[in-house]
Amino acid sequence: MRWIRLLYLGGGAYYAAWGAFVPVILVSRGFDPPLVALTSSLSALAFWLALPAWGHLSDVIVGTKRAIQLASVPAAVLLIALELPLPALPIALLCVGASATAGSLGALTDAHAVAGLADPSREYGRLRMLGSLSAGILVIGFGFLYDRTGYMAPPLVGAASLLAVASFAFRLPVANPDRGRSGRADRPVEEVAPVGYGRFGSLSEALHGRPRLVALLLGCLGIFIGIMGGGTFVALRLQALGGGPSTIGLATGLGASAEVPGMVLASWLVVRYGVRPVLGVSALGLALVFGSWAIATDPLVITATKMVAGLMFAGVTVAFVITMTSILPQRLVSTGQTLYQSVGFGAAAILSNFVGAFLYKLGGAETVFVFLAAATAAGGVVAVLAAPAYGRVRRAGTDSEPEPVSVQATLEPPAIAAVETAPGTATPGNAAAPATVDV
Repeated sequence: MRWIRLLYLGGGAYYAAWGAFVPVILVSRGFDPPLVALTSSLSALAFWLALPAWGHLSDVIVGTKRAIQLASVPAAVLLIALELPLPALPIALLCVGASATAGSLGALTDAHAVAGLADPSREYGRLRMLGSLSAGILVIGFGFLYDRTGYMAPPLVGAASLLAVASFAFRLPVANPDRGRSGRADRPVEEVAPVGYGRFGSLSEALHGRPRLVALLLGCLGIFIGIMGGGTFVALRLQALGGGPSTIGLATGLGASAEVPGMVLASWLVVRYGVRPVLGVSALGLALVFGSWAIATDPLVITATKMVAGLMFAGVTVAFVITMTSILPQRLVSTGQTLYQSVGFGAAAILSNFVGAFLYKLGGAETVFVFLAAATAAGGVVAVLAAPAYGRVRRAGTDSEPEPVSVQATLEPPAIAAVETAPGTATPGNAAAPATVDV
């Protein structure tokens, strides 16, 4: 558990050093806001195309810990190359390459974490908050550092963070998603059931016969159009209003810090009341924040509302991670997390940045934030309707949706049986099955 915690801390450091400042770094290299948004859209496209492949690689070929190393080391090399005096096109291509590799780290880390937790609904938030805590503290310090050094330092600091992540992954234990709370293997059913991958590998198996999953991903797309577009355009908005690296770092740090209590609170609320209320309230809160950015002209006001956005983002993250792992069998845990993140952090970012670039030229930042608020609200409605009321027990080798009634695993004695309960009625024996961008 120590190394998975360090993995979350390292991922937060990478975002704090590099990811939070990418839009303004590109502006410092001569990009205008629409070109920044276009580059972000292309980076998201690369992330979207690559992430399902990372999930298949992790679930089927090399395992999660090796996939994390294969993603982080090449990304570090690409960031170091950004220290060279390059024209706009190579800079954009290097950013795209870094997104296609390091972009998978959040999903792979989540997959390794939830595969090894006895009760992810309760425990995931306490782990995931470490990444937000790391990002929230470090991004403020990095902002003041970049006030002095300029934006030539972020690629090196980001590369160092990625190399640290690779070293932490080397020490990870091998997660066995086929073991229940008692530690005895639930493997026999898995060995009997044939696994047939389609043209797109484990992604085909995950999507086959699961219309609820498709609808949930559509809702995720709408919510994350707001989240990803907000992450790009709020940094540009703060800079246009006179904010420097320290202002952007402070706003991002407060937002990420708010995710820390948000993760704990969201995990408790999901167990107590179910996924739908948490997801609905979080999406509505984000829509209101994005709408406020359309009329706010004071950087301090935007900085304050970033805390609310961070709290709501935590709710969305916990709800989707737990829900994805509830819907899919445990052997597809990495595929499920990469699928959700490829839609949320990939496809949504493509659309939000591409449409945002057009709207920015048409009506400025105000028009962009109105669009982001509307997309988030619409996505929230669809996601709430598609999400299960509460997490369900998933055992290796079971692909069907279990009925929402109490069940007892046949491989465990009653004293430690996994019991599925309605929201708000958790019991000591409950082992509900498993169900990462600042904005």
